[in-house]
Amino acid sequence: MTRFPAAAAVLLTLPLAAQHTPPKPTHIASADVDKALPLRRVSLYKNGVGYFEHIGPVSGSPRVTITFTTAQLNDVLQTLTAVDLGGGHITGAGYNSTTPLEQQLKNLPISLSADPTAADFYSAIRGARVEVTGSGAPITGRILNVELRNVTSPKKDEDSSSPVQKHFLTVISDAGAVRSLELTGNTSVRLLDPVMQDGVKRYLQVLNSTRSDGLRQLTLTDSGSGTREMRVSYVSEVPVWKSTYRILFDEKPKKDGDVETATLQGWAVIDNTVGTDWENVHLSLIAGAPQSFIQPISQPYYSRRAEIPLPEEAQLTPQTHESGEPNLGIPAPMVAASPYISGSAGGVAGGIGQGMGSGSNVGGGVYSAQELAKLPRRMAAPIAYEDSASASIAPATKTSSFDDYFEYKLTDPITIRRNESALVPILQTKIPAERVTLWSESQPAPLRALWITNTSDLTLDRGSFSIVENGNFGGQGLLDPIHPKEKRLLSYAADQAVHVSNDGYPRTTRRIQQIALSKGVLTEKTVEIVERSYLVHNAASEARTVIVEHNRHRGWDLDSDPKPVETTDGVYRFRVVTAPGASVRLHVGERHTLSAHYRIAQMDERQIDLMLRTAGNTNTATEQALREKLAPVIEARHRLADIDSQIGNRNAEINRISDDQKRVRENLSSLKSSAEERDLIRRYTKQLNEQEDRLVVLRKEIESLQQQRTAAQADLDRVVEGLQFEQEV
Repeated sequence: MTRFPAAAAVLLTLPLAAQHTPPKPTHIASADVDKALPLRRVSLYKNGVGYFEHIGPVSGSPRVTITFTTAQLNDVLQTLTAVDLGGGHITGAGYNSTTPLEQQLKNLPISLSADPTAADFYSAIRGARVEVTGSGAPITGRILNVELRNVTSPKKDEDSSSPVQKHFLTVISDAGAVRSLELTGNTSVRLLDPVMQDGVKRYLQVLNSTRSDGLRQLTLTDSGSGTREMRVSYVSEVPVWKSTYRILFDEKPKKDGDVETATLQGWAVIDNTVGTDWENVHLSLIAGAPQSFIQPISQPYYSRRAEIPLPEEAQLTPQTHESGEPNLGIPAPMVAASPYISGSAGGVAGGIGQGMGSGSNVGGGVYSAQELAKLPRRMAAPIAYEDSASASIAPATKTSSFDDYFEYKLTDPITIRRNESALVPILQTKIPAERVTLWSESQPAPLRALWITNTSDLTLDRGSFSIVENGNFGGQGLLDPIHPKEKRLLSYAADQAVHVSNDGYPRTTRRIQQIALSKGVLTEKTVEIVERSYLVHNAASEARTVIVEHNRHRGWDLDSDPKPVETTDGVYRFRVVTAPGASVRLHVGERHTLSAHYRIAQMDERQIDLMLRTAGNTNTATEQALREKLAPVIEARHRLADIDSQIGNRNAEINRISDDQKRVRENLSSLKSSAEERDLIRRYTKQLNEQEDRLVVLRKEIESLQQQRTAAQADLDRVVEGLQFEQEV
């Protein structure tokens, strides 16, 4: 027999035990007994899982049992790790398994589902020998079928009748008589076949067996000698532990410049819904979300097999087959690598310990209990409320952080019974806390808030908080995770003494900031400024510090004084201090730059003039300088426009002559060679000759103008490309 190393024996696989029967070892000495391994350590995570570790001494070769709920079974089978620290080794493990109800019903002689109707039952026992009573004389025979019929029954108050559905059972007697009997409340059907009676009994027993208390018992067989320590750990689904905080403070500091402080108390709400009591366990609360999932490996799995029909006799006919060729040069099919990565023999315990770093004891050994610190007791001068509250609890916790996790570890054991919950203190510390009023555009009602800084070395977990001010309830709120040294606003109540209003729509102005010319492209940079004013009024009898949140806009820069005291991804936060009964105005401006590009060669004189006048509205000197730069361009465009006008005039004259020639030719085609029409023919012919001469002249002039236009366009392009200008407006 192969033995594990003496240091530890690790359970890697769990064989299934017989149905409904806890596993028993094959060779157990008479002195060996079942031993329940107590739960000693629980670590709860924010993703809804818990890490459980059972620790206890064992001797000889005992059977170690652990109780858990059916809901935990899949998690336990996936993550169970067993370690014998005294040289022994685990020889097997098993649990009371159950075959799925559907699979159990398939093995019964009666084909019924888990929720049958009366008609389903009679259909399932067709052919069974029965005795039917309640409808006249008793009838003995075999069931043929059960059917639903529409039976007409007259109503009391109407002449018409309405159909009613009723069940009828058809029975064939031993003498061959066929009887159809209505199944009513008085009808009794008794099975006469003992085999069928046993089948119905077994069916009902299977249904009843599905009702249980939901507890499972895992039994591990440990083989060894002497007394030694054994540890069994696993991960299980548990309710998410919740954080809740109390923030307590007194009056504001009496001296100017004193830093306001508050006492922050943290509590954790813990629910025990697993199948065992947590009695004197060491509890760790970890804010982190290691990847975890559930796979239903506890259910016996039946693979679907193909159903092959029986072969039938067939007449064979001659057939031919293709010849085979060698499979040369074709690679063999590739086998995909396994997506699972084999881990160390440490299983889940090792994985969790490695994933959380060496700075944590999660996944490690048992922590010794520590006594609570004794509270100081003084009978002299009364203590302030906040100080009294601070001394009222002393959380017996150790805190640590590692990677993306942070942990609250209770140093003293705790007891939480099954199906019970507990509220335990996990944190108490002094923090800077400035009392302010918060106003935001998205939340126009002013809110009382605390501006706190997490001066502890631990991340504050997400949760709710309550404010206690001078012994009175001040309000509640929600707290997102706050990392060490991080500053955060926490709002908790409405501030009815402060009113903040804005000036409605913001005021928007635009002005040209820069004009530049280069390579025929004019670039115009325009600055757009949006300004908004807020009026903060304080009707309280004491000064208020109001934090005004102004929304940030992508692509815009802040352009105002005073500067914000804090900037987030979405808002600027401005501090406005208001005296009692006073009003203070806050002015906020934002700016961004727009760039417009124009090709001078594609702009006509009207567009150029409009652009120049727009620049002149901002700066007259800039307009004058730009006009001087663009004067050669305008002159060249005038020359080009004059040539285009001459070409257009000549083309228009050619079109008129062509239209007139068409009219003359149509007139000529309608004239006869009579003496009266010869003079008109000669006149039209002369006119056509003169027009043809004019067309020759016009085409020559257009050709010449086209050459002039090409030269003028080249001159314009040269002037435009040579422009260089840049001036701040």
